[in-house]
Amino acid sequence: MHTLLVYRASARADAALRDAARATRTVGGRLTVLSLAAREPAARGCCDTRSVYWNEVRDDLAHQDLARASLALDGEPHARLEVLPHSVRRAVETLVREALARDADEIVLADPRASGLGTLERRRLRRRSPVPVSEGAAR
Repeated sequence: MHTLLVYRASARADAALRDAARATRTVGGRLTVLSLAAREPAARGCCDTRSVYWNEVRDDLAHQDLARASLALDGEPHARLEVLPHSVRRAVETLVREALARDADEIVLADPRASGLGTLERRRLRRRSPVPVSEGAAR
């Protein structure tokens, strides 16, 4: 069993992350923790630093979230922590594509409200994903 857990730092996400790590360890599964990082396109040949700066800030925030996730996991060796960059309006498509490419059995939104996905995006994810989607508290 391979679980993709979408994480953004919050107390609820930390609890869901620990639960997911315990559950995957119990069944001998894999856990991949993803922090979403929205990216704006940087025009080629242009010196527009706003998009480049925005992308760096988003990457830094995603890495900070993963640092907190690492602390919440307390050294869990079976969890992989990664930043998942996505186009600003393509988070759902990117997440579904990633789940399929990694042969994930489920997508878990550790804290749906803090996941980086809006209400409509979460609804669209549940409708379009061939991989089951659940919320951290519902597990």
